[in-house]
Parts: sequence; structure tokens; C-alpha cells
Amino acid sequence: MSQTPNSRPTIRDVAKHAGVSKSLVSLVLSDPSKVSSLRRSRVEDSIRELGYQPNLAARSLVAENRHAIGVVLGELQNPWVLEVAEVAREALRAAGFDVLFSAAAIHDGQGIGPAELQALRDLRVSGLLVVGSADDTASFEAALGETPAVFVGSGREPHANAAVVSVDEAQGFSLVIDHLVAGGNARITHISGGSGPVAALREAAYHRAMQRHGLRQQVQVVEAGPSLQAGYNAVAQLLASGARPDALACFNDLCAFGAIQALDEAGASAAVTGYDNISLSSLGRISLTSVDSDFQDLGRSGARLLLQLMRNPQGKFARQLTISPRLIVRASSVGNA
Repeated sequence: MSQTPNSRPTIRDVAKHAGVSKSLVSLVLSDPSKVSSLRRSRVEDSIRELGYQPNLAARSLVAENRHAIGVVLGELQNPWVLEVAEVAREALRAAGFDVLFSAAAIHDGQGIGPAELQALRDLRVSGLLVVGSADDTASFEAALGETPAVFVGSGREPHANAAVVSVDEAQGFSLVIDHLVAGGNARITHISGGSGPVAALREAAYHRAMQRHGLRQQVQVVEAGPSLQAGYNAVAQLLASGARPDALACFNDLCAFGAIQALDEAGASAAVTGYDNISLSSLGRISLTSVDSDFQDLGRSGARLLLQLMRNPQGKFARQLTISPRLIVRASSVGNA
């Protein structure tokens, strides 16, 4: 059976080619176990011969994608998000699910909002995994509806049918400040991540850790953002003002990369730490001390918790998992005091 040049075969073409009804083709695609092997084979042969590919969006309008999970990615400039998402994807695929990705480009510092979740929920996926900072001022209940969801590294609290996997930010920044103080640094400046919820958690942890060490008078926070450029701009302006901190405790690794560049260009030195321990941080030319939030554990835990929610939404299990971080000490914070 010939097709019009550049046309895409439809489910109607498959039905005509196989000599069956369109509804039977739909049943083969959605629940093949309900179709006899002979008729199923005829339909599958026609699908292969015609090169038919189901339209996922169209199918979702009439039936739930029972074997698909949506993953929403925020902070796309941060490799940490992709590292966590890839681990989760492998775990979800191993459990028999297809994974649909939606990228949310976050530039206002507020994180992923309800609209990004609604876009995937409209495809009627069985569950949603959100990786990256999420807007802590927004309500996600309407966007989620009955769809189970897990937020990973979002800075949000669990609610209704949504669970959370997070890093112990207080412990992470305590490790940073303890390390810097032990190295003889007192004037420790925090280069913040902006206005998002995770940035707020890390800044609060910085304040507590400095106070615990009796360094309240040395507290200084410089507004920046989660990107390399934001870190560079913030530290360049700080140095231009004449300030010379002993150490820069940065919101994340990208921010720290920018801070190091600004220090180099100004001919200044300071201990520098990051957060997330992305793979670039271990390169010899960078050698960044960083808080390792264990993206492997975050990804696997997020996938496992989502599968639990999907199988048993009312189950009695922890809806909030907290990962304990560790500090990876490298050259960027050693020998600058």
C-alpha cells in the first residue's frame, strides 16, 4: 500500500492495511493482551510495513499513558540536574516505564512552576518527577490533580500526593564553614544563589553555621545567582569595592567557577567552595572543594519513591527523604588563609 510522499501513516491506514477496525488497532497499541495472537500479528505486521508510529500526544487525549512517567527539569544550566535525572531515568526504565522529559528554563530565580507540571500532566502520564528548584510560593495541587509526584532537590515540603527527596542543606553548609574555619578563615562571604527556595535554605544554613562559630560579625552575603556569570559578576563587584574576604562559600559549583575567574582576573586570592560536586569540579585545573549531594542516591531515591506512590498512593511510608551530604576537599580551599 503506497503512501502520499512525505505523509505520515495514520491508525486508519494501519486498520485498512490489516483488514481490521480502527478500534482493534487502538486496542493492540494500548492493551495487546486483550487481542488474539493471530489478529495482533496482522496488526503488528501492518505497523512495521507502513512504518506507523503512534502519536503520543493524541493517544493521551483519550487514554492514560499507563507506562509513561514525566520528568520536569529546571536549572538547565546546572549539570547537577541532568546527572540526577539520568540516574532516575535509568531506574524508571528498568521498572518498565517510558520517560518523557520537559525542560523548564528558569531565569527568574523562582524555580519550576505549576505550568511546567501541567504540560506533562496533560499527556496523562502515570507519575511526575520534578528535578531542580521549584517555586515555593506556588501551589501545585491543581496542576498535579491525582497524579503522583516527587520533587527532588526542590526546596519544597511534601503535600497531598506529592513527596520530596532533598539534601540536608544545613549539614552541607555546616561542613563548608567548619572546613573553612579550620583552615584559618574568618571573613567568609556567602555568594548566594538568588531568590529561589534552595538558595534561601543554603543562605539560612550559612548564617547558622557562622553564628555557631562566633563569627556573626563577619557575616556577609553577596546576592548573585545559580550561574557562572552571576558568580563572576558578584565577586568582581565585591573585589572592585575593595573587599578582600578570606573565603567565598558559593551557592553552587557554577557560581564558584565564576568566583574563581573573577579572583584570577583581579589578581586576588581566597578560599573558594561550591555545592553539588558536579563532574567538572574534579578537573585538575579547577579542583573545586564542593559539597557532594550524591546525585546517584538522589536519582535512585526519587525514582523509588515515585514508584511507591504510583503503586500505593495511600501507603504508609515516608513522604520525605533527606540525603546526608559530604564535603569533598580539593585545592580551591586549601592554603589560602
